[in-house]
Amino acid sequence: MSDTPKKSLFKAIKGKVIIALLLACFALIMAWAVSKVAFNEMLNTVENISTPSERLRMVNRISLKISRLDQLQKTQASNDPKNYSKLLKESGELRASLDSLSSLYAKDSVQLQRIGSIQKLLKERDNQFLNYLKVRERLVNNKSFSTQVQNLSEMVNKSGNDSTVLASQLQTSTTTIYSSEDKNRGFFGRLFGKKKDSEDNKSYKIINEKNLKVDTISLSNEDKTSKSLEETLRNIEKEQKRNSARFLNKEAELANANNLLINQMLDILRKVESEVVTQIELNGIQAKHVVNTGINTISVIMLVFFLLMLLMLYFILTDITRSNRYKNELEQARDLAEYHGMAKQRFLSNMSHEIRTPLQSIIGYAELIRQQEKPNPRDIDAIYHSSEHLLQIVNEVLDYNRIISGKFTFIEKPFDIAKLLEEVIFVMRPQAERKSLNLLTEISLHETKYINGDPFRLKQILYNLLGNAIKFTNEGEVVLSVFYKRQGESLHFTFMVRDTGIGISEASKAVIFNEFEQVNENDQEVLHQAGTGLGLTIIKSLIETQGGRIYVKSKEGVGSVFTVYLTFKIAEEPIEEKLSQSKDRLSWKPFKVWVVDDDPLILELCSIIFERNHIDYTSFNSPVQLLHETEEAAGLKYILLDMRMPEMNGIELCQLLRKKMGNTVKIFAITAQVLPDEREFLLNNGFDGLVMKPFRENELLAVFSEELEAQSFSKEAKLVVEDKKIDLAVTDAVADPVLDAIELDLGPLRKMTFDDEEQLKKILNRFTLDCENDLQELTEAMQKEDTEKLGLLSHRLAGRIAQIGSRNLASDFRQLELVFHQQSIPDEKSKKTVVELSAKLKQLIDQIHKL
Repeated sequence: MSDTPKKSLFKAIKGKVIIALLLACFALIMAWAVSKVAFNEMLNTVENISTPSERLRMVNRISLKISRLDQLQKTQASNDPKNYSKLLKESGELRASLDSLSSLYAKDSVQLQRIGSIQKLLKERDNQFLNYLKVRERLVNNKSFSTQVQNLSEMVNKSGNDSTVLASQLQTSTTTIYSSEDKNRGFFGRLFGKKKDSEDNKSYKIINEKNLKVDTISLSNEDKTSKSLEETLRNIEKEQKRNSARFLNKEAELANANNLLINQMLDILRKVESEVVTQIELNGIQAKHVVNTGINTISVIMLVFFLLMLLMLYFILTDITRSNRYKNELEQARDLAEYHGMAKQRFLSNMSHEIRTPLQSIIGYAELIRQQEKPNPRDIDAIYHSSEHLLQIVNEVLDYNRIISGKFTFIEKPFDIAKLLEEVIFVMRPQAERKSLNLLTEISLHETKYINGDPFRLKQILYNLLGNAIKFTNEGEVVLSVFYKRQGESLHFTFMVRDTGIGISEASKAVIFNEFEQVNENDQEVLHQAGTGLGLTIIKSLIETQGGRIYVKSKEGVGSVFTVYLTFKIAEEPIEEKLSQSKDRLSWKPFKVWVVDDDPLILELCSIIFERNHIDYTSFNSPVQLLHETEEAAGLKYILLDMRMPEMNGIELCQLLRKKMGNTVKIFAITAQVLPDEREFLLNNGFDGLVMKPFRENELLAVFSEELEAQSFSKEAKLVVEDKKIDLAVTDAVADPVLDAIELDLGPLRKMTFDDEEQLKKILNRFTLDCENDLQELTEAMQKEDTEKLGLLSHRLAGRIAQIGSRNLASDFRQLELVFHQQSIPDEKSKKTVVELSAKLKQLIDQIHKL
């Protein structure tokens, strides 16, 4: 057994392991990539969460600046109310911060509106604070009040200078003692404050009366001064009240502005804090989503990797299992090969049982004929049939590949079952008589004569079973029983071969149908030396391939019974039988036949047959010549053409003829291409049938069976076209070119010429002349290494040699043709084969010259 499956299996396992490793690397790389991406996103999210919000930082800074500005305002009001530069600088920085905050809320219209209102409030508060400082300054600064007091003092002084008249006057001095509450009032409060009239605010007065002398003029001025002073004091009081009220209003406005500003800042701060918290939550959710996505992705990757690894593991284990199975099969094959090797050694050391059976008949009848002055035609026919069967068996044995593979070729054609059984018994009887055995028959065929099947395979089965029965029976009888049961058009035949021989043990029954197997009993060793062990194996394959069965019943020392079941169809008498049985000249309807072949011998043989049967024909030796005559095809019904011609092959010619003539003309191929696939290929490419080389007269005339006149045969005698039922038993076997014997059977050719020596000599002369010309062309083509020409010449020689009666040599040339089809340049083996076959053909030509 070849180690190719083992190598391919090792490569398969190696490939799967490599794929598994690549998948593992890919999964790890993917997991690493996903982890890296996931952790990078997580890191970015953590950084985003841990990084303070720019908005929040800006709002806090603005809040601090507003608070600091408020403190600065208070400090400014107390310490340096006239210096506004620092205050204005801080306010400008605060407005710049608000502008920066506005850029952070470029897409938030609500926040922009709030920031705008803060800027507006800040501006208003600055204005209010400046006004507040001015009012406060006026309150704190006593310049106006001092001016007024100075005016009062001047007024008093002026009135003293004008006194010139003395007058007596009683002067009353009143001292008022105010309550303690009044003492706590400030200067401006006492000066400009409103007096309280409540009882709780009572004061105590001490009155002193003095009698003074005063100047009357001075008194008059004093009254005026008193009035002016009173009026001035009232004005001062009013002014102080107005300033106090204005100060309180400015103070209240400033406080309200501060409160509003702080509230709005707090709103913005809460908004920003809310946004930051929300963003932190979103970042947390996003981070969680990233982590979950990474975990899920890695899980999916690992799951897919796990599944793929399971799948690869399954494949690897499957391969390992298959490897173990192959190993076991190899060991079994080795044991079987050793077993068959030993069996084949026995096969090669012993003569073939299949060959000895017909050969024994030939020798037996040849001995009878030698003792007869006038040979009995029946004995000659027996030798002929046995020789034909022997040739077929030789081809079967030589084609060993077909035997071991069970690829047998079967045909379906009508045959006379009674005649076949009679022939089998006639051939096998001399062997039975030589061992003093009775060869009996129990045949029940009723009215059935012709059945459809493979007559050669049936004879092969019966020859083998009867030969074994005679071989292993020393005394007694061998009985062939044949009967059938009809079921519609099917006939279920039973063939039984019963003998009184040595029998078969139970252990041997299990192996008798094995290839090259023989029952090697010690006391029967001499009997088994005559066989090969192939017989029953071939028979079993033949029977089972046809849908039949074979059984064996046996008892040691008593005998054996082999039973075969086969199914056949009822058939009509074949037209070939009627043609061969007809003693009168056949009567044909008028029709015309064209024959084209580059081999003059084939054309001459066809001419002889057509002229003897009064068939109108025209011969052509080239396809081009035939195509030129297609216009003169009146009455043409059949065209016979060779498949291999120099100018054009048969398929191309058939296709051209179909285009010109349609399906009104039947086209048959004359060819030696008999392999089933080649035959089917031809039938599928426009041909109506085949005529196999070599052909007999009846086979060629069977193509035209539809043209027979009614009086020649009954209306029911219609031929099923021979192309579907050609016997491939002999022509499909390719002989080994090492055979030394040059076979030449002129029997069919003599029948074709009706033993006309002159015509036979003419055909043989044509054969030798054409072969000598072809041999010369073959040598030239070999020198030029023209494989196409070599294949054409091999084909032509194969058909011609087969037609003349040398089938083995024809098969050799047929094999050579197939070899050239597969080569572009002839190899050394092909050249050697050409030389050997050319020598054999020359030997055949010399043999014909000696006739």
